Amino acid sequence: MPAIVSVTLFISCNSSDTQTDSEEVVYDSVVDQPDAPENLDSNKTVTNIPSLWKVEFKEKNKSEKLEKPSDENLKSLSPNELITALNQTYPDIHLDFKKVSHDTIYLEIPQSVRLTQQLGSTGAYNYLATTVYNLTELPNVKFVNLQFEQGDHATPGTYSRNDFKRLR
Repeated sequence: MPAIVSVTLFISCNSSDTQTDSEEVVYDSVVDQPDAPENLDSNKTVTNIPSLWKVEFKEKNKSEKLEKPSDENLKSLSPNELITALNQTYPDIHLDFKKVSHDTIYLEIPQSVRLTQQLGSTGAYNYLATTVYNLTELPNVKFVNLQFEQGDHATPGTYSRNDFKRLR
């Protein structure tokens, strides 16, 4: 889809004695977004990211703890909606949904360098914890299988809430 370009023409007239007209052309371009719908209604494009499980630093005891979402909207999301919310919340680590089988959801992180090499051990652990806690809110899902290239700070595999006991 070609990029959309709009040209706005502003003409200002000076009503003083020196009858000069000035014309200014302003170019405003919009970047092409491959996933954007053709006929976009700006009143309907607000995305409400539900409240998610997240790791919070507790100043009182200098520790990190998982904090439960403030609303119940998380329980009503489909796997794709929840993954979209996680991808919007953590845009540097993109999750791709593969399938749900029995009690396990299967995902892939095609570009895992940010997770495995750049967040450090604590950052990677916290990301995995929040991902697992959020995805195990789905009905009947107890395990999250994450496939990605192993790095210094994260290992692919199957995780459950029990793997993140120190954050409770």
